[in-house]
Amino acid sequence: MTFSPAQIAALATHPVKGLTPHPLQSAPVEAGSVFPLDRAYAIENGPCGFDPADPKHIKKSKFLVLVRYEDVAQVKCTYDLENKRITLSKPQAEDVTLSLETEEGQQALAAYFTAHMGDKAAGPLKVRSADNHAFTDTAEKFVHVVNLASVKALSETIGIEINPKRFRANIYLEGLPAYEEFNWADKKIRSSSGVAFKFGRRTRRCAAVDVNPITAERDTNINKILHTSLGHMDVGIYLEVLNSGTLSVGDTLTVE
Repeated sequence: MTFSPAQIAALATHPVKGLTPHPLQSAPVEAGSVFPLDRAYAIENGPCGFDPADPKHIKKSKFLVLVRYEDVAQVKCTYDLENKRITLSKPQAEDVTLSLETEEGQQALAAYFTAHMGDKAAGPLKVRSADNHAFTDTAEKFVHVVNLASVKALSETIGIEINPKRFRANIYLEGLPAYEEFNWADKKIRSSSGVAFKFGRRTRRCAAVDVNPITAERDTNINKILHTSLGHMDVGIYLEVLNSGTLSVGDTLTVE
């Protein structure tokens, strides 16, 4: 089988699990690691047993995430990655800028969402982080890739335009036929900048993708439509980074 080369259309990292992504023009990556600051912080939704001295993977339902709480998407976030600061915005409220690094800033972020969520969250809320730990949905440290043509095909099946940001990827590709990325299983992939990847697995979706990132409304049932039309609930793939390098918008990915 001959695979089409793909071009990186967009890159993103998600500094706080469940919150707004941050667009990137380039991203330095390391072997066996995630994107810079990707899911480096998470808002614990009631005690979950996380130990920053011995961090381990904990299922996403223990945190304030879209799969359970669409109200989280009402807060739009921008980031100063260099200084690890976040600015929170929502209608009829003044913007709030906080440090993600300091205990004071983390307490203020938890307090902000405690007030925003009210009695909807299980709580108490607490910001969690640990050195070299990412609160990803997988125990493995992968980067998440979504093919824009697959999202377009899904949009046509559903009958409404689906915002690719629903799928919260690190790498968005264009130039591939819809769903061709699923044929990359057991293959190695290399970027034009020299970064090599190994296929990890397909991305099985959860109810988080039903939350419209613009309106913060749960306005679709994507998994049901996927299962009915395609016989699975997958959009996107996970790749393992095999060597250090830099990815940039415009780079191409080729299957070796």
